[in-house]
Amino acid sequence: MWNRFSVVVVCLGVGLWLGLAAGSAQAQAPATQPTPAAPSSSAGATAEVKAAKGVANREPVEEGSTFAAGTTVWCWSLIRNSEGAAKHVWKKDGKAVWTANHKVASKRWTTYSRRKLNKPGSYSVDVLGADDAVLGSVSFTIE
Repeated sequence: MWNRFSVVVVCLGVGLWLGLAAGSAQAQAPATQPTPAAPSSSAGATAEVKAAKGVANREPVEEGSTFAAGTTVWCWSLIRNSEGAAKHVWKKDGKAVWTANHKVASKRWTTYSRRKLNKPGSYSVDVLGADDAVLGSVSFTIE
């Protein structure tokens, strides 16, 4: 019995000593502050943008420039050399009507948004980078 008790006491003592040694080593190390990430820049970034009736396997399906009223139009974009965030800004007759915010997690990123468009007119979708620079756009008509 005394033998087991001695082993437990020795283990606790060693653990306490190691904990104190680690704490003093951390206290001696200079504190480092994490450097905030620089805001993403759209310099050199581009976007290939297409309007379509759908998206399958990350590719546009039935691309077009004219769609019937009541169609759900998908805006597909392939964004290159931009990380952080992107926006799809949907416009009707040059006036912004809706914005979709997207995260961009790599140098080559595919994303899409969609809208059911009932009103005839000229539409466009601008793809903006994190700094709101236009990376690409697509135009189409709803008849």
